Amino acid sequence: MSKDNGFLYRDGEKVFCYHGKVIYEAKIVDTKYYVEPNRHPKTGSIGPHYHIHYAGWKSSWDEWVDESRLLKCNEANLEKYKQMSRSLKKLKPAMKRTINDSPTEKTRKRKREPTPKEKEVVVKKPKPKEIITVPEPLRAILFRDWQNIHTHQLLVPLPRKPTVTDIIEDYRKNRMVSKKIENSDDGIEQEVINGLHFYFNKCVGTRLLYKNERKQYRATRLNYEHLDNSQIFGAEHLLRLFVEFPLLMANTFLSLETINVLKVHLSEFLNFLNENRSKYFIKEYEEINI
Repeated sequence: MSKDNGFLYRDGEKVFCYHGKVIYEAKIVDTKYYVEPNRHPKTGSIGPHYHIHYAGWKSSWDEWVDESRLLKCNEANLEKYKQMSRSLKKLKPAMKRTINDSPTEKTRKRKREPTPKEKEVVVKKPKPKEIITVPEPLRAILFRDWQNIHTHQLLVPLPRKPTVTDIIEDYRKNRMVSKKIENSDDGIEQEVINGLHFYFNKCVGTRLLYKNERKQYRATRLNYEHLDNSQIFGAEHLLRLFVEFPLLMANTFLSLETINVLKVHLSEFLNFLNENRSKYFIKEYEEINI
């Protein structure tokens, strides 16, 4: 078989490509054939390889893949892609159950004391794994945020500007520009964007506050009853939500496929937040005067 005949896909062809267990629309931008002893440095295999650009994603996500990860763009594979896309829609109701079942300040169910026999077989749940990697500059901001509140007894000034709603809208517009699509959103991406609003509004009062902030939170909610939390808080509290996601995921019944989709989109949002951190994060906290 000649080198040319060894390729099942050609330059410029639209395909579907597996990233983990998730299928994405993609385009082949280059091809290369590897023969012994020169194996591909990433895949470790020989034969045809393809340089892939994922539709709607920045070029930084481009990668070389072998044929095992590619699918032809036909009706059968399109249906596989649509089924994968629909799986993310399970995310919102599952997350609603997780949040609604969590104890809040107002209502906490009293748990039954286990019997001695039950205590013997109690097994600690494993700690949830980190589903996304927080960039190092944002980790530094998280530490500074904790230090300002706990050590220096300071607070994030509220209401914040830009708000969480502003930041999410900036991200959506940025994605539209990068995809060169006007007045249109990717279905999965829009689910994630809507989900961020939902999770943030639900979690601020129960999961995202330090003890020193609770009095400020109650006073702020009284003064801005007509606004959602996402219209009051800013990047500092939004970043804390990403740290909480592993805990939120731990008690859901999401499939691995859905979690992989979520991981990719949340990582992209964190990268956007990191690239614009000088615009969104405050440099000066305020003294507690409530």
